[in-house]
Amino acid sequence: MQTKPVSPFARPMPGIPVKAGAPPIMRPTKEEIAAFPAEAKALIEATQTAQRALLQSNAYTLDALKDRHFLLAGATGPGIGGALAAAALNLLGRAGSLTVLGRDLSKSVNFETGKAMQAQARAAGMGRRFHWLNAGMALEGRNFEKIVAALKEAGANRVIYVNTVAAANSGLLPGMPPVYVKDVDADGLLQWQLTPLDEKTVAATKFVMGTMAVEFPQALAKAGIEVEVAVFADWRGSLDKVGRNPAMPEYGRQGAYSTSLYLPKAVIQQAVAANFGAGKKMMDIFYPIMRTRALPFIPGGTTMANLYDKLMGIEGIRRVEQPELALETLQLINRALTEGYDNPFPHLDKHEMPLDNWFYEIVRRINNDETSDFYYKRWLA
Repeated sequence: MQTKPVSPFARPMPGIPVKAGAPPIMRPTKEEIAAFPAEAKALIEATQTAQRALLQSNAYTLDALKDRHFLLAGATGPGIGGALAAAALNLLGRAGSLTVLGRDLSKSVNFETGKAMQAQARAAGMGRRFHWLNAGMALEGRNFEKIVAALKEAGANRVIYVNTVAAANSGLLPGMPPVYVKDVDADGLLQWQLTPLDEKTVAATKFVMGTMAVEFPQALAKAGIEVEVAVFADWRGSLDKVGRNPAMPEYGRQGAYSTSLYLPKAVIQQAVAANFGAGKKMMDIFYPIMRTRALPFIPGGTTMANLYDKLMGIEGIRRVEQPELALETLQLINRALTEGYDNPFPHLDKHEMPLDNWFYEIVRRINNDETSDFYYKRWLA
């Protein structure tokens, strides 16, 4: 006889509709596609305007980065990568270079930000010091050779490498118990029942964001390009090993991060920890929840962000957005290059962390009962 799961996240809450899988990927409308170029341009301008204001406050020291060579993977769109690329474009003077790696559909705002950055670099006279490659990352073969050729054309024999790629699949590993994730759509509150992933999808999730990300610097080194600093993007939910244990009442509390999204982050964390003290500069940076185009594809992702916004509002905590997070990231890199800063796991999410236990308790109780203190519209309106 199968035992009843001990975790409230491993069984559906009565009275709330259940949907299997994850939020569907919606194709953009013709109107949305037509608006993407202007949206992308406005995004970069707004990001750089916010960053200029922050830099004028003299809160950041980035002098050591002005003539460096940046290689940014996953650096298009409204996420932390795009904000880093926008900052680098303004940071570089007559020396240094920026190489942006993406893998975006041609009809997307991310693709259009690549085009907009290319136009800005051209207008600034950067010439061969800027490259935007939209074929993704690789460790060998034609795509890798193109990346190496672009770096060498830019004179980038030593690079600062930042990987913010988002390309993982949400679902259950083979043999794992179910996980239910609360979310809100046009019809109201619902529960996603995460579905099993096949072995091929699990392997791809580990490889693209994990193995390939951490092995890329070695591949570059073999091609004659040194990585001065390697930085990876993470989220603290990936650290919650208790949430991945089916025998514990916390099982599944991180939603898809308890089931599959932690996989590539575990690869990164292991590589960064193994490197600590070995002389190479590597950092796995933990970011707060960021409103990016990837967030709605994670079951419960947008709802989680909305609930944290509610809790931060109650506590009077200021949100830190991508433009500022990008500068904080560059500050960490600058310190690593000039001060020997060697924290392998910096947290830029310290303002959110104190809210985690409160968040879990609300999510456990949130419901469809209009008379309840935990009616979802009281917390997610």
